[in-house]
Amino acid sequence: MEADRAAAREHARVAARRLAESAHVAAMESLMKALELAPDEALYWAQFADLAQYFKLRHPTDPRLADLLRRALEHPAVDPGSLVRPITSLALSRSTPLRDDALLLRLLEETVVREPGVEEPLVAARASALARFKTEAALPMRALVAIAHQCFNTEYVFAETPEETERVRELERAIAATKDVPEHWYGTYAAYRPLSSLPNAEHAAPASLVRRQILEPREEQRLGAAMPALGASSDAVSASVRAQYESNPYPRWIRMQSVFETGTLAEILRELYPSADLGGLPEGPVRILVAGCGTGQNAIATALRFHASRLLAIDLSRASLGYAQRKTLELGVANIEYAQADLLGLSGLTERFDYIECSGVLHHLADPLGGWRALASLLAPGGVMRVGLYSEAGRRHVARARELIAERGFQPTADGIRACRAAIRARGDDPLLARFARSEDFYSMSGCRDLLFHVQEHRYTLPQISAMLEALGFAFLGFELADGSARALDLGHWHRHEQSHPDTFSRMYEFWVRARG
Repeated sequence: MEADRAAAREHARVAARRLAESAHVAAMESLMKALELAPDEALYWAQFADLAQYFKLRHPTDPRLADLLRRALEHPAVDPGSLVRPITSLALSRSTPLRDDALLLRLLEETVVREPGVEEPLVAARASALARFKTEAALPMRALVAIAHQCFNTEYVFAETPEETERVRELERAIAATKDVPEHWYGTYAAYRPLSSLPNAEHAAPASLVRRQILEPREEQRLGAAMPALGASSDAVSASVRAQYESNPYPRWIRMQSVFETGTLAEILRELYPSADLGGLPEGPVRILVAGCGTGQNAIATALRFHASRLLAIDLSRASLGYAQRKTLELGVANIEYAQADLLGLSGLTERFDYIECSGVLHHLADPLGGWRALASLLAPGGVMRVGLYSEAGRRHVARARELIAERGFQPTADGIRACRAAIRARGDDPLLARFARSEDFYSMSGCRDLLFHVQEHRYTLPQISAMLEALGFAFLGFELADGSARALDLGHWHRHEQSHPDTFSRMYEFWVRARG
């Protein structure tokens, strides 16, 4: 038994090395061997999902890989979003209707499926079920429920014709006037509107839809309303940002990777940046601040990675915090404390933090440098920060889409976002706009609003970030993708690299810094 585990560990190490070399097929072969020897090792399943996202499959495929995909989709350690590409490509390569693909239907329930080849038949199937709801169940209930879950996961971002809108009203009236409502009526309605908008649906609709569309949102509202507040802020931009995320908490997610390689802050940073001067970092548990935690994914991942440490996670939006708290309780994570706060209003906080995480937040402030300075004042001596900022080059497709939005006058409403998506898709001749078909955020209402309609956004170049670090007195430790070498620490080098490879930081610049001295 121990020999099998030792062999599995070696196969997993080889897989990680092969992945770093972009040798995906060889990496998968090693990882499949690791899972055959140690199928109860949760970390290998998380590693499998990370690797599987690079595979576009065709039917028939290796039966071992197909079996692992099915098992990975049900594994609690796995982020099902990582399985979208292999599962959808496999489903689309088959001749059978998508509604009969059990693996794809399960995926629809568990994540946002970013694949136009799935969205189009899904929207058509939904419309068919609605058009025929009075006479028959146009879809098997298993398929109808899965489609309803996907529509709710995306916050009903899919296109809806005026005829469908009127038909939904007709369905709502029929449900209200009928004593024994057919189950497929509830499933069809849930594919267009949340069941929480129907009276009495809690007691008659399919149980999984009731849980997702009624009970969980109700619990989030309760938790968000009870969230303690820290400090105060009168910043007008913060108020606008908060209003956006109260309406559209971002991101909405169902499951995430829930197992990580753990270690102390010092151990993890030494592994990331072996040549950096990390003297004085605490070797044991640390106090962590997550500034702008949103719906909790980053905070939970940080809490699991630094499981012996204590976290304070703050956000402007109570709706986001209620979502984060519900998911934290669901996962049994006990070392996070949540609070509603504006990072600009924390000047009265006397506590100091060894590690502050602020990814995807500062660029939404009126004065990002001022907000960064406010956070820096909360660092303990020798503390570190992990920061994420938008790249001007990496977001050039977003800038192009914002030009289109201004030209066409699209508004950040449900109808405006749906119309914007259709306009972007109609411009397949524009290579920048065509990139949105690969973006997960393009496939949900809150994602589109955050991506394309944000009330405040700054984008940066690396020389600008270098100047900010100088103004704050921070030393650059490295990007998370860097190897820790002297060459990798040179932001001038990275700027030249990005000019030649503008998609290097397409998500954002994510990096670690530490106060000099």
